[in-house]
Amino acid sequence: MISITDYINMKADKFEEKVANGYSLCSCDSLRFNEGNLPDYRYYIVQDLYAMRYDLAYAHEYKVMYTEMLESLKPGAILEVTSLGCGNMVDYWSLKRVLPANCRVSYHGVDVIDWDDKFAACKGDKIDFSLQYISDYLYDCDELESDVYVFPKSISEIDDDEVEGICRAIYEKGFAKDEVHLLFSMRENKYNQDLDMAKTKKICAAVKEVGMLLESSTLYKGVEKMVYNCGKDFAIDELQDTYNLLNNLPYMCDNYIIGHCSCDLCEKNRNQPMLKTHYIRFQIVKFRKVA
Repeated sequence: MISITDYINMKADKFEEKVANGYSLCSCDSLRFNEGNLPDYRYYIVQDLYAMRYDLAYAHEYKVMYTEMLESLKPGAILEVTSLGCGNMVDYWSLKRVLPANCRVSYHGVDVIDWDDKFAACKGDKIDFSLQYISDYLYDCDELESDVYVFPKSISEIDDDEVEGICRAIYEKGFAKDEVHLLFSMRENKYNQDLDMAKTKKICAAVKEVGMLLESSTLYKGVEKMVYNCGKDFAIDELQDTYNLLNNLPYMCDNYIIGHCSCDLCEKNRNQPMLKTHYIRFQIVKFRKVA
């Protein structure tokens, strides 16, 4: 499997190619989350920039998340995982870093955007992808058959109508497995985290309604540390060229003239990589079928 640093550097190379071929940096202005904004992930150049900024941090967060999950889930020969809002499937990369070598993965990715450069399946694993809304995907299932349902930084981007659709699908389908884990990766800001957890509460209530007993629910918070101090997977030395590129984005913009850039994205230079671990917030909820 490709290293996370090689993957990010590959995305940086693609980003530079797009800019050299006439893509405007100003088209990346949607890559911001302030004041309720959401990025327009349909543009591959936005996906490239997103990966450069966030994938190291998210790969680490999901690695921690799956490690914690494995404290209560003892996988057999095959672990079935459904990733709801999977993006480029970086959570699959993280899962493979912590899963026992003899355990294969059947991974179902679901997203309304067909992300470029999704992580490929390792030997013996199976990956499929559904270009759908999450609620539509769940409705199309005969039964919810996975061991794990993960929302990798997606719960914050799902609106209330979609949450209601997810809950209705759960009511209608039910779960095949006797034990199910739900994983929610959320935002660190207290106000936003409260909004995210209001959604997780509704989804968990729907799971209980179909005969699943809540066995445990734990919220994990990141410590004060730098991602690049969290193991050899996250070596920052290998990313210096990519991070230098992020620092120099204002000077590459067509609107940069004599020390000033009129482009809002570049002027405020909101493109620093996420490298601190205190932002980490995820919830692991374990359910068991009532006998």
